[in-house]
Amino acid sequence: MSGGVALGRRGYSAPFFAAYFLYYAGYCVFSSFIVPYLTQLGISATLCGVITSLTLLANLLMEPVGGYITDTFLTTRKYLLICIGLISALCVTLWAERPLVSIPLLVLEAGLAYPFSQLMDAWVDGSRALDPGLIYSRVRAGGSIGFAAASIAAGYCFRLFGWDGYFLIQAGLFCLMIPFLLALPKLELGNRREQNQDVLSMAMAFRVLGKNPRYLLCLLLCTLYWFSHRPIGSFLSLIVQDRAGDAGVYGAVCGAGAVVECLGLLALAVFQRRIGCSQWFLMGGALAAGLLRPICFWLLPGLWPLYVGQCLQSLSFAFFFSGSVECFARTADRRVRSFSISMGLTVSSVAGTIGANLLGGWLCDLLGSWTIVLLSLGVSAGNCLLFLACWFLILHREPSS
Repeated sequence: MSGGVALGRRGYSAPFFAAYFLYYAGYCVFSSFIVPYLTQLGISATLCGVITSLTLLANLLMEPVGGYITDTFLTTRKYLLICIGLISALCVTLWAERPLVSIPLLVLEAGLAYPFSQLMDAWVDGSRALDPGLIYSRVRAGGSIGFAAASIAAGYCFRLFGWDGYFLIQAGLFCLMIPFLLALPKLELGNRREQNQDVLSMAMAFRVLGKNPRYLLCLLLCTLYWFSHRPIGSFLSLIVQDRAGDAGVYGAVCGAGAVVECLGLLALAVFQRRIGCSQWFLMGGALAAGLLRPICFWLLPGLWPLYVGQCLQSLSFAFFFSGSVECFARTADRRVRSFSISMGLTVSSVAGTIGANLLGGWLCDLLGSWTIVLLSLGVSAGNCLLFLACWFLILHREPSS
């Protein structure tokens, strides 16, 4: 491996943990506070919805570009460092308040920033050959901690000092990632002529994935997972209101979930290191735990089921984050491994989220928030049945290597 180190000579868990912490802290500031930032500028809620949808589409468009580049032309480290420079420049420009170009630049920033997580997920998977002690769930817990810490700290900061530092905070957090990225390995590019004669173009890479039934099956399961979660996740505040809760209850419910997600990832890392578990066990655990949240919301009245359900969903995330990366890694084409993993994670997330938001919002306006709980329950149950059918027919026959 180019730029690698001798097996077992160096650990990458700490720099990956720090990189995830800082990335998800910056991601939290950008994504979680973008709507209140825009509304305080006088932008309508409808236009805010359009802008946030455009940021998701920018992510979907830029992800295959980043994945293909990091398989073919640049190492993941070099590509992410270039993106950090561009993001910082955009943040400084947006901070200067140029209203005629601010929205396009905001969408462009999302297109550069959002694909980070999927590209780092693929980077962790490729680095395990250099560091046998590297466990995805452990380093991904850094992202959960970073998101929770940034949510609390940024909210307090904006309340005290206003929104002037919104973009500068993002630029600072991304720049703090640089020394940790430099401490991570430079992996060999798989889609290079010196490695194999069959170099894939981007169009060919899409065709290879489209002809891989196992990969497409993983994509379907992960898309349905996001579609089953997002109706409640996107409109949880409405469910809280319908149960006589306020903003404080909503924040406490989300905070409890973040804590459980972090603890679940750390516990899963210990379990994987001591015992080990397959990607299908992880996906099965994610789907089963995800099914329990809408059941809890549907059957039990009052506020306390909201806490229980959110914690169950966060436990589901702990399984899903590890299981989905592993599934796409096992079914990826070795020449475009980064492209395959990052594309699978991004397409499933974006497609599932947009579909759930559109259908969930329509049902909520039409019939009330109880319908999105029922929608989540139905899709979760269907996905569990699909997974079991696939397990018995196909997935259990997959080679272990």
